[in-house]
Amino acid sequence: MKEDFNALRLKHHGDTAMMFDILQRECRYKCSSKLHETLKCETFIFPSLAVAEMATSDDAAKIHASMIDDGENVLDMTCGLGIDTFHISRKADKVTSIELNHDAYTAAIHNVKALGLNNVEIIEGDSVEWLKAKDIKYDTIFIDPARRDSTGRHFALKDCRPDIIENIELLLCHCKKLIIKASPMIDITKACKELPAICKTVVIGTVKECKEVMFICKGEIGKSSEEGNCNRVSSITIGKERFSFSHSDEQNITPRYITEDIIPGAWIYEPYPSVMKGGGFNSLSQQFNLGRLYTNTNLFYSTKPQPGFPGKTFEIIEILHFDKQSIKEFAKRYPKINVATRNFPLSAPELAQKLKVEEGGDKMVFGAIGPKGKKSLIVTSMGQ
Repeated sequence: MKEDFNALRLKHHGDTAMMFDILQRECRYKCSSKLHETLKCETFIFPSLAVAEMATSDDAAKIHASMIDDGENVLDMTCGLGIDTFHISRKADKVTSIELNHDAYTAAIHNVKALGLNNVEIIEGDSVEWLKAKDIKYDTIFIDPARRDSTGRHFALKDCRPDIIENIELLLCHCKKLIIKASPMIDITKACKELPAICKTVVIGTVKECKEVMFICKGEIGKSSEEGNCNRVSSITIGKERFSFSHSDEQNITPRYITEDIIPGAWIYEPYPSVMKGGGFNSLSQQFNLGRLYTNTNLFYSTKPQPGFPGKTFEIIEILHFDKQSIKEFAKRYPKINVATRNFPLSAPELAQKLKVEEGGDKMVFGAIGPKGKKSLIVTSMGQ
């Protein structure tokens, strides 16, 4: 049951022990789903609500740890709550983790002992300055730069702290592999051009949203492959199918668009958010033998269901022209329906308002530009 944490703070204002206890209860409540494994440790503590909210989830940290080879010597330059450090330590031989904030540092020291991790060293300080003073090469450096400050949120690598672009040569000189965690809003193409080493991109998300973009850099500084610095992209949806493609293959595949009218009883496919972010739509069409509805309409179509697609699948009930008659009669036929738009002149809320429907139920209508450039309302059963 959710407690009224603000009321509890007012009631116990000035009682340091109670304020700490309230903080722990609130953080555990808010992170119970995200940290479902870590919080099995009853003595795990949080330094602040802000650090708890920004922490990596256990599921994402497992994916990060899978990028580490067994027995590596790893440096985590941005410890934070330490979730990545703790998961990585279960594969690595040793993890050194650096934290600038004193409260987060002391909490991490406590949590290392609480979790029984004997191969983790927590250091307090500025990780860039610390690295400059060291003559050591790690197998892997992991860095999750801060993307929020007093001026707001930042997406570009050069705007985060530490500044990845300014310090990239320092980082690459101290490791064989550099793993950078970035904002889900980052411009992947631009970031890859800024990184002076061959890298691959991993996009991680849930079925509802893209959570983060990872860049895994290897190779010599300034050296790139024939395809450019970033060739391979993998899109991972936690608990679901993974999709990977190479930019070189993508560029050599002829785009496939639907030219005939789509029909009831056929199928629409909507990629998961991580796939939408990572791209590779020509490769996706080829791999699953699907056509795209139209240029920039990233919905896919087939007359028979294609298993294994990395996204949601919808069976088409009917297709309506987006005209005055269809708009006028739509709510009578579908008073309660979920609404989405793809490459459409209206947003989903605007379309729902125009159709005068209540959102919900077991059906979905896509407002989309379909074959031959027609504006359509595609009514479907809810995706699986």
